[in-house]
Amino acid sequence: MKKRVNFISEVLVVFFFTLLVVIDFFPDIGLNMSFGAIGVVTFILLGVITHQKGEPVFKSSKQELIFTVFSGIYLFSLLIILSLLGGVSQVGIKLTNPIIWGLYLLGIIGTYIKYKRELKQTINDGREPFSN
Repeated sequence: MKKRVNFISEVLVVFFFTLLVVIDFFPDIGLNMSFGAIGVVTFILLGVITHQKGEPVFKSSKQELIFTVFSGIYLFSLLIILSLLGGVSQVGIKLTNPIIWGLYLLGIIGTYIKYKRELKQTINDGREPFSN
């Protein structure tokens, strides 16, 4: 039951984050930004509370790298779609923002280095018996 609640809370965090971005691009839709922010915070807290202790968030660094790549693709796709629909960010979230690109690239580089390190360790562990 705890795993199911954790999964649902993670999905709802993504939903409320998306809602926050949509509200930012289209402030006239009638929803308050605090509604989305409260949703994000609430479901992050619920996710932390229901996370199994000792269980890693990602089972491998490869899974973490894939998550990082696809979460960036999701965010940039969302920004493109909202811009094409005629929305304009009120706080400056746009594809030309170098801070967003920098953070994304730092995330990719960090998880890629971690993945390569884990891959190298796996290869080295496999060769240890034959090194003598």
